Amino acid sequence: MNADFRACPACGSRNKPRWEFCARCGESLQGVPLGESTPVEAALEEEDQNISSAAFPWVTGLGLLAFGTLAVAVTVSSEKRAPDRRPNPGIFTLPTLPASAPPARPAVKDAGAEAFDEGYRLLVRGDAAGAVPRLAQAVADAPENASYRNMYAKALLAAGSTDEAMAQFEAALRLSPDNVGFLSDAARALDRSGKPVEAARAYQSILDRQPAHEQTLRDLSSLHQRGGRFDLALPLVRRLAEARPDDLVIRQELGLVLEKTGDLAGATQEYEKVLRERPDASITRGLLAEIHFQQGQKAEAIALFREGLARDGDAALLHRGLGSLLERTGDAAEAVKEYREYARLAPNAPDAKQLADRAERLERRLGAGGSSPSGT
Repeated sequence: MNADFRACPACGSRNKPRWEFCARCGESLQGVPLGESTPVEAALEEEDQNISSAAFPWVTGLGLLAFGTLAVAVTVSSEKRAPDRRPNPGIFTLPTLPASAPPARPAVKDAGAEAFDEGYRLLVRGDAAGAVPRLAQAVADAPENASYRNMYAKALLAAGSTDEAMAQFEAALRLSPDNVGFLSDAARALDRSGKPVEAARAYQSILDRQPAHEQTLRDLSSLHQRGGRFDLALPLVRRLAEARPDDLVIRQELGLVLEKTGDLAGATQEYEKVLRERPDASITRGLLAEIHFQQGQKAEAIALFREGLARDGDAALLHRGLGSLLERTGDAAEAVKEYREYARLAPNAPDAKQLADRAERLERRLGAGGSSPSGT
């Protein structure tokens, strides 16, 4: 028998072979074989990610939000089922039919599925304006479907209809208050709409129940860093680094936050860890060199840049950083060379012309027998 459906691994619903996401719950169908039904225990295992709706009294009465384009991230979690309602996995297993059996009738499509499918495709292509009416239709057809409402909210935000978007986020959370994906979407919406206090409260309410939720750790840390609250960001980045000790990007971020909080020794240690693993990490090398320079270790700072350039002479950022240190130590002639090399290697960089012009000014001063104090 030729199977003509894909069974959702989260809720067991049958979907057409061409669909990429479940019409009922929004779960990804990527990699799901045709005609193989899947038990829904995997969806029940996600219950440890659920958090109480009481944590979000802030969802109501949000008012007008100034909001730009929202990045579309389809993280639709399965709806929570009470333990005493656990379905029998056998009911989701496709029975083997005898050869003489008539063809199976097509599965009935859930209300709004076609409109949702089309709206989602438009949204991920960047056509928010086109997606809005189709997702609105899906919500109208299935007003109790929280996934439809959450996706509709994202489309509205991307299209600039912020009041309507927040109303749909609220509706999705009322229908599925324990869905961590919906809660995260709402928190990010508050963050990006310029409401840092409300967003921080929302992020923290997730972490109070799921301390290791990495995306929320990243989001809340970023919010605090953008607001200059590096003291609040530090414990969050530490937790990320503990969870991902081999992630050098997080290690560099931890070093930067330590530096911003005044712990230069801790920052130096983290930067050195990164450079041991990735000697070509130009940004980390520059951050470490700057710490040495600030502590009066000028020769060590310059040596760090020269070591990096000995490994890769085309590393534009290292030429720029070295030029800055050389100028600040009074070696204007060498600084001119480094600035010009930077402008040659990175002609489209925002500061390429600025540093090329600075090299010309320094050279004119040198020709006139003048000095080149830093900052002039």
